[in-house]
Amino acid sequence: MQQRVIVDTTSGKVGGVRHRGVASFLGVPYGAPTGGPARFRPPEPAKPWSGVRDATVFGHAAPQNDTRLAATGSWVEAIDYLYPRTGSVLEGVPMGEDCLVLNVWTPEVTSPGRRPVMVWLHGGGYQHGAGSESMFLGDRLARLGDVVVVTVNHRLGIFGYLALETILGAEFEDAGIAGLLDLVLALEWVRDNIGGFGGDPGNVTVFGQSGGGDKARDLMSMPSASGLFHKVIIQSSPGSSPRTAEAAHDLAARAVRHAGLSRDRASELTAWSTGRLLDLQEAVSGDVMGGFTLDQDLFGAARASFGPCLDASGPPSALDAAAGGGVPVLLGHTSHDASLILCNAPEYAAFSERRLRAWAADRFGATADDIVTAYQDRAGSEPACLRLARIVTDMTFTPAAITLASRLSARHPVYCYEFAYQTPILGGLLGATHSLDLPFVFHNAEMSPFAGDRGDRGEVSRLMAQAWTSFARTGDPGHREIPSWDPYTTETRATMRIDSSWTGYTGPDPRDLPAGVST
Repeated sequence: MQQRVIVDTTSGKVGGVRHRGVASFLGVPYGAPTGGPARFRPPEPAKPWSGVRDATVFGHAAPQNDTRLAATGSWVEAIDYLYPRTGSVLEGVPMGEDCLVLNVWTPEVTSPGRRPVMVWLHGGGYQHGAGSESMFLGDRLARLGDVVVVTVNHRLGIFGYLALETILGAEFEDAGIAGLLDLVLALEWVRDNIGGFGGDPGNVTVFGQSGGGDKARDLMSMPSASGLFHKVIIQSSPGSSPRTAEAAHDLAARAVRHAGLSRDRASELTAWSTGRLLDLQEAVSGDVMGGFTLDQDLFGAARASFGPCLDASGPPSALDAAAGGGVPVLLGHTSHDASLILCNAPEYAAFSERRLRAWAADRFGATADDIVTAYQDRAGSEPACLRLARIVTDMTFTPAAITLASRLSARHPVYCYEFAYQTPILGGLLGATHSLDLPFVFHNAEMSPFAGDRGDRGEVSRLMAQAWTSFARTGDPGHREIPSWDPYTTETRATMRIDSSWTGYTGPDPRDLPAGVST
């Protein structure tokens, strides 16, 4: 039955709608607006309101540049499948600096709640994205898994990660991690309010993909997030960024100089318009996806852009400063993670066997033929572009996942996976690509153009969503409809391959992965 639903929060009442067994509350403020005097500063809780605040439409996305304007290669077509409403990450949702909002989907509004809570951190590096993207609408996941799903918006790019402390002093000491502090505030909101939405504040899973996976890793290392989450899912994280405090400060200094300001006038940036700051970001760091070619570092543009400089590469005790030992972790990658970035290169779509061997010779020298042959034996009749994507994935995303799993498994239960399901879109150019797991995890594969039209996509999505919600409930992704899923250790390297059929296997030894000059 469809009905209006009202819930009390610490800031006031919100009114959502119950539809097809799930109540949704959209655009709920967890923080105050971040513009003007609040820009570059730690977030403040949402100001109280009177009456019932409408929560039936999405709130503002964080300010960000339009990824369509820098699109090249097959990425131009791929974004229409990823973001079917306009081809833009925002999919028509307005953006603004009053962006500290979240969305909640719950099967039942009861208090006190006892359902697992799953808090989603969107990808897009630290530059793009919103909790309103259609691939991760939370109603179907909430209904299938009997969980409460929360998606979060937070500051991005220059608004969230402009490290001004060495220029403007202690007053702006947190400007370089403001976007992460937004996430801590969102988790505090979940702790204080989610019981009223049917959720258990003592059973919160933080999960994210790509840049969202990196943010989950970041939160694990932040003492201020301690006790705010109890399980972690990290999907296709590129790995800890080598960004140093020195690099972050240099980027901030460059931005101030490019703005035509002296150091003692840098605070004037708080009065600039949103659009003017976005133009400054574009001028200083460019776009993380635009103009890519196959001779570039896969993550070079992302590393040169605005992001936090937290050290997530230290010892395990530092990495899990917030999570603490024993917090279960589920992590993995897709078989062709790299293809979604590689397809920006105009030459990717027509990549030939001859070009693959030439590319490999440039990177691996005398071992190139052996490496190409090994991947041909492994992948069978797979086209050259997808074998290229496999190799590059095994130089980037795969070792990042293995390294993290190995480090965490000393103190945490860890479960690993490889998502191998391939989308047929664009003539099969992308394979099991980066972000393809998203509509499957959220049980939205039958509604997502990106997932393609294979007849088994709905079943694979159902099983995957059940695994993710099982993990959120118990810390173990196993359930009765999939094979036994053993924890990962450095000795067993137990990994689940997720495809039309699910298969447990021994994951790769990092020493067996191709080593060479990173692309």
